[in-house]
Amino acid sequence: MIITSQVGALALLFVSVAAAQPSTTAADPRETQHAERIQAEASEINAESAKLTPAGEKRVTDSIAKQFKVDPSVVTELRNKKMGFGEITTALALSQELMKQDKTITQQQALDSIVAKRASGDGWGKIAHTLGLKLGHVRSELERTEKSVSRIEKAEKSEKAEKLEKTQKPEKLEKPEKPMKAERPGR
Repeated sequence: MIITSQVGALALLFVSVAAAQPSTTAADPRETQHAERIQAEASEINAESAKLTPAGEKRVTDSIAKQFKVDPSVVTELRNKKMGFGEITTALALSQELMKQDKTITQQQALDSIVAKRASGDGWGKIAHTLGLKLGHVRSELERTEKSVSRIEKAEKSEKAEKLEKTQKPEKLEKPEKPMKAERPGR
């Protein structure tokens, strides 16, 4: 009976010590805030880019490709998977962070891993936490993309305004008809 009570007390001690230690699965509050902000910024980028013309979307595609030093076809392929520009930026930024952590992984492998986790329903914060990645750099990249999309959107609005202005020029005024000369008799 003494042994049973000692085992029970020892088990209780282990349980209480384990409960007192911070959980390794709990996310850092700052990382949670980053994850929430990333989702909001990605949604903003998607909303802004939805207003663009196909030419504007191509410019955003090229801008993101240049930002992450990938071929534009990578961005186009992600667009074909029904991802918005905000999600694409987040996925590419996370893949870069993953490549920094694991030098043996290629860009495509990192990107495929992140896109697969996202497709299975994981949020950006959970993906980052699972892979041991920090989200600060990802937010910076999203802000960069957001500025780029805003510039492109403003340029398109400006181009539309110029075209509208040109089409609405007042018509040339017709010259008034000259009065006919009166005929003089005898000529």
